[in-house]
Amino acid sequence: MFRKIALTAVAVLAVSAVAVAGEAQVAKGKVRSVSGNTVTVAGEDGEVWTFEATQETQVVAEGAAHRSEDLNAVGIKTEIGQFVRENQFVTVKYWEKDGTRYLKKLRVH
Repeated sequence: MFRKIALTAVAVLAVSAVAVAGEAQVAKGKVRSVSGNTVTVAGEDGEVWTFEATQETQVVAEGAAHRSEDLNAVGIKTEIGQFVRENQFVTVKYWEKDGTRYLKKLRVH
């Protein structure tokens, strides 16, 4: 059990976008694309959402904390694409501001 918990880690992304947190909403689906700090997710009902990662974005994925530490140790800035790939099922907590959806937390299943 401890090993499973240790493999599932939380990584905080160091990205340059800044947003003010609002009321969190939830979306679930498959990752359609990842580019820079933008993730597009398609829900089972066909709805498609695009999300922007911020400095406060948390990613919960197997090995994410270790990968983030390793990248930061060698001076590489982390991006969302280093932790999530196309066709992975995810649950996203996000908020909207001025028509843009900002990632609060992205959990890879």
